[in-house]
Amino acid sequence: MNFRQLIQDYFTFSRNERKGITILLVLIFILAVANKLVFYFETPARIDPVLFDSARHELGLLNDSVSLRITSGKLFSFNPNTIDSLKLESLDLPEQIKRNLLKFRRGGGKFYSDSDFRKIYGVTDQVYDRIEPYLLVENEHRLPAANSPKSELFLFDPNTASDDEFLRLGLSGKLIATIRNYQNKGGSYKNKEGFLRMWGFSENQKKVLAAYVMIEKPEALNTEKKSVDTNLVVELNSADSIQLKRLPGIGDKLSKRIVKYRDLLGGFHSLNQLNEVYGLSEQTIQLIKNQITIDDTKIKKMDLNFADLYELAKHPYLQKNLAGQIIKFRTKNGSIRDLIVLRDSMILNIDEYNRLKPYF
Repeated sequence: MNFRQLIQDYFTFSRNERKGITILLVLIFILAVANKLVFYFETPARIDPVLFDSARHELGLLNDSVSLRITSGKLFSFNPNTIDSLKLESLDLPEQIKRNLLKFRRGGGKFYSDSDFRKIYGVTDQVYDRIEPYLLVENEHRLPAANSPKSELFLFDPNTASDDEFLRLGLSGKLIATIRNYQNKGGSYKNKEGFLRMWGFSENQKKVLAAYVMIEKPEALNTEKKSVDTNLVVELNSADSIQLKRLPGIGDKLSKRIVKYRDLLGGFHSLNQLNEVYGLSEQTIQLIKNQITIDDTKIKKMDLNFADLYELAKHPYLQKNLAGQIIKFRTKNGSIRDLIVLRDSMILNIDEYNRLKPYF
């Protein structure tokens, strides 16, 4: 048998073999086409918002556990300009960041603000967000002064001042959070010395602000009952402080606080939001609820696509952290047509989305 005959015998198929090959090729073609067509007839499953938010939370915990591989230790307040290597070793931070911090300082580097900590190689957004509340950078150039264009000095009562007023005075978000935490636990300031003893004030801030702290004396209890007009009905989003004072249990301070908080929000959409007004008790809310109406068409909405960081951060439901995330998302992805995009992008959780929905 020659070579040519061998090749012919090897590549020659019987009739049954040819049928089998043909059927196999047809089946392969049908499966390939079906694999493409199935996506045109498949109906996407609906997303359960509750499960989606739960998964978002679990994913966040997983990211933290993966990206923040840190040594055993604890977190405590520290100045990155002065902390020694021994204390730094006990700080709950990745070893690489600790080494880079010391290397940065040996090279003549200096931290002038908390945000400068981001200069350290290896500090991710997750690490910075975790450590930022514990940073204590002393820098007189950042403190409020009469000639500082970024701060404004005026008389204020720390028991009634809003977050916006504290920001105008030059207080950091971290210090404002400390003040609010103290007040939320029932604390109040009886004198300027007690207020300026709060952790976070520098010596220069204490000297500058001491002349502007003005704490009002508690009003004496009025033994005479205010005449109550049971027929009085007040629309909460248009009433001024004088109209609000006519309600039972609402005095001069509470009426001004309600108006101030309403202006920060952009308006009330629910009676439950009165619980967020500092000093307004649940008993008083129950006393006046039947004499209050809320017109949610009077709510002043904010444009997510044109508001800057300062404007967004002023809103009580956003603050600086969320406002910054929204600005980053807008810069990267373009205009935001609906607030639900921020929820689906995991920037807002379900609770945050529901609270903010009436205002955007």
